Amino acid sequence: MRRRDFDLLPALPDGFFDSGPRRVHFIGIGGIGMSGLAQVLAARGHHVSGSDEASRDVLAQLQAQGIQTFPSHQAAQVQDASAVIYSSAIAHANTEKQAAQARGIPCFHRAQLLAHFVNRARFSIAVSGTHGKSTTSALIAHILEQAGHNPTAILGAVYPAFGPEGSGGSNVRLGDEDLVVVEADESDGSFTLCRPTVAVVLNVEAEHLENYEGSEEELWQAFEEFAGNADEIVLNADDVLLCDRLDDERGEWALRFAIQAEANLSVDDIRSGQGRQEFDLTADSKPMGTFALPLPGRHNVSNALAAIGAAWLYWLDGQQGDDVRFSEEDVSAIARHVESFHGIKRRFEKVGEAADVLVYTDYAHHPTEVAATLQGAREFLNRPLTVVFQPHRFSRTAQMGAAFGPSFERARAVIITELYSAFEEPIEGISGRIVFEAVKAQWPDKRVLWAADNDEAARLALEETRAGEAVITMGAGDITQAAHAILAGLQQRA
Repeated sequence: MRRRDFDLLPALPDGFFDSGPRRVHFIGIGGIGMSGLAQVLAARGHHVSGSDEASRDVLAQLQAQGIQTFPSHQAAQVQDASAVIYSSAIAHANTEKQAAQARGIPCFHRAQLLAHFVNRARFSIAVSGTHGKSTTSALIAHILEQAGHNPTAILGAVYPAFGPEGSGGSNVRLGDEDLVVVEADESDGSFTLCRPTVAVVLNVEAEHLENYEGSEEELWQAFEEFAGNADEIVLNADDVLLCDRLDDERGEWALRFAIQAEANLSVDDIRSGQGRQEFDLTADSKPMGTFALPLPGRHNVSNALAAIGAAWLYWLDGQQGDDVRFSEEDVSAIARHVESFHGIKRRFEKVGEAADVLVYTDYAHHPTEVAATLQGAREFLNRPLTVVFQPHRFSRTAQMGAAFGPSFERARAVIITELYSAFEEPIEGISGRIVFEAVKAQWPDKRVLWAADNDEAARLALEETRAGEAVITMGAGDITQAAHAILAGLQQRA
């Protein structure tokens, strides 16, 4: 869906879920966003079912939580539903959606349900931006939980500390419905439905413009609307344009953070090495002590500042008086909580180590993300890097494939695979080779190789990598499969 399409949707009534348990069916329940919303509704006493033709592992996990799931779409599965929830990935011609509409069953977009949870909470935090949303929202929820609060969190990635014991993690934390932390996805404009207490904006770059009439100005207007919906905003002061656009006439409400510019929360002397970063935090020009973050990259220090800022606003919400300050005990506690956060899955996630080679996987699929992750990885690991990159979507590759060239500066060797379509229809002349040619032209002296699929990428990575080095697979598709294949090959070598 496109941004303006959400203006045409029938409203989800504010009290829709108040009149006793509802029977709610999710079309495409296996998606990470859909499965999370389903779990929250089920935990609040509603009868939840869902269908998905893929994601069998997710269906099994939902079944274990008492949510009825179906491995195919059938009209009969919605006949008793009070409401149907669908995502942008569900076509209008979907059998279940058509059946629900024919029966007069209300159909709501997943973004409407997410906004329902945000807008009805007494205190809600919504995190947006082109990069860093999942890490930042998970860290906010982690800080709040470790501080003794009970947030409900709905994330765009799996956090290993959430979910049932032994589950490997979850993208959902089931907690107090009046304290909600969410990742607010800007990709289709639906984040403008949210009216959070605190809106966090990490950064804004021209992406997903196909959902904004091809207009960067339309994208900015959506971010302005998102920020304007909130009671308070947390902004990245290192992005001058972002602050100029989103802080206009609202300066007294904005909490700014920065790793370079002057801001309410800023840092001095970022030090990286031995598996963590350290930085000296300053709050409104007052030194707050040294913080440690076990994640690589200056971008993650920036994300940590955003999370600290959002948690700070929640803490202030419960205080009285005109001169409210953090005590030394408060600062020490937040520092401990930040240091105990070890990241989310597929964000610089360590897959394993064998034959003195480290294997990581990462979700980066935008030129800025790739460059920042590799810069941080090189400093963090202090090892030469072989990078396996899988471009994502025909539309994104058409828009910015050629811009990936400079992103691989910190890699010793680069392997580019065919792109992952994410169910998009092919675009004539668009393939992963656009990225391959861009990287090869940018770095004629580097080892830049082409792989037709994940199997070939794993084989090439094993040939290229030597003891004392690291391999990182990158992309938003199924490239993690190659990381596991590489680790298996290294284990055989050892």
